[in-house]
Amino acid sequence: MTAVIPIGRLPLLDPGRARLVDDRLVFDAPGGLHRALGDGCFALAMPADFDPAPGRRLARDFHREAGPDLPREAALWHGFRAETAIYFDREHFQTEHLLADAAQRASRFPAPVTAMADRMHDIAGRVLRAILTDLGVAPALWHQVTDGTVAGGGVRWFAVSHYRSDRALDGAPAHKDTGFVTVLYCEQPGLEAELDGVWHDVLPVPGHFLINFGGALELLTADLARPAHAVLHRVRRSGRGPDGEDRFSFAAFLNPGADTDLYRLAPDGRGARAVIPVEDFLKAFNAQTWRDRHAGFGILKRDPAEG
Repeated sequence: MTAVIPIGRLPLLDPGRARLVDDRLVFDAPGGLHRALGDGCFALAMPADFDPAPGRRLARDFHREAGPDLPREAALWHGFRAETAIYFDREHFQTEHLLADAAQRASRFPAPVTAMADRMHDIAGRVLRAILTDLGVAPALWHQVTDGTVAGGGVRWFAVSHYRSDRALDGAPAHKDTGFVTVLYCEQPGLEAELDGVWHDVLPVPGHFLINFGGALELLTADLARPAHAVLHRVRRSGRGPDGEDRFSFAAFLNPGADTDLYRLAPDGRGARAVIPVEDFLKAFNAQTWRDRHAGFGILKRDPAEG
């Protein structure tokens, strides 16, 4: 049962906590996996040696002008608003963000961010394999039904978001992530999730990522005895924090390529059928969610870094 503590403007969702042991999820409380599947999210302990500093720096600087007086090294972290292939201005919301695949990160991001993103995608893959194992999905199907994301395939998006406090708009719209698994880093409040028709505050858990299940995993597991729910979430209007900084976040996503299909598993997890082309699924998501000029947002047939 979801733990809800009624405080403030919304009840609080305190996500279940887990850690990765090899490719297994070990939850702190009995029934933790069952709860996570229902909530569509849980908090995952960061590895002891994980350093979020590169992501924090890029999130705080990418939207600032480079300027002629910046040292060469510092300039690598600034001036991304001119990078139209990876920069997106969400005109109806506070958020502006970068969205980059593996090849774009390798060519444009500072090396420490690329290495950190690779680490987060590795964690996402381990979470996905753990979920499929726990749900009893036949390993022989994994590659087909996930477009190879269980082993580094598919499209490994990485997003960096900045919430502009000078805009009197919602932070980000209500949506479900489109892929299988999201590994999210955030340290400021503002995230909200809908459970059983009620919106909840989701506060950051220090030392933990927030793991979100996406629409591809929800559709894939819909007919299983224990399906995974994709969490509907949004970001409310965010002001500056006590440190004077705007809200920011960054996340690694595991998505199938747009030239494949989304699948639905048989109830016994030993068969699957194609349900909808990924490209159609993503176009509908963009039209319904962002309602702006970026109709091709997040639509990539194959990650160039995968050859």
